[in-house]
Amino acid sequence: MSPIEEIIKTTIEYDEQFGSDWSSFSLVIRLDEDGLPNGTNGYLYKADGDFEAISVKPRLLRPSVLPYLKDIYGDDKLPIKMLVQFDRLSGRYKTEFEDKDDSRWRVRPADIDGYIEELRPKFEA
Repeated sequence: MSPIEEIIKTTIEYDEQFGSDWSSFSLVIRLDEDGLPNGTNGYLYKADGDFEAISVKPRLLRPSVLPYLKDIYGDDKLPIKMLVQFDRLSGRYKTEFEDKDDSRWRVRPADIDGYIEELRPKFEA
């Protein structure tokens, strides 16, 4: 199994919310200077449009996140955050990285609904 498949599998197996009728998820993984996860937050999106907050213990992602980052970044400086989006129906996934801006993908209580929609996976047909 590839590192990204391990990240997705670990996320799905960790949170009990995945026992419900869900269609996709987004998970923000905060990274330390060595590329190791040190925090997570995200959302599970249900088929009816509803959502639930999710997270994964960072230590469970460590065996797969660093190899994934090394495949992409090699010996270059690693990012400070990583966004993983997965669509259950199509099996498609997308990752994005943030190299400098710590405020990117940060929960903003004043605009929580906008933030939740910003993270909702949108895959081109």
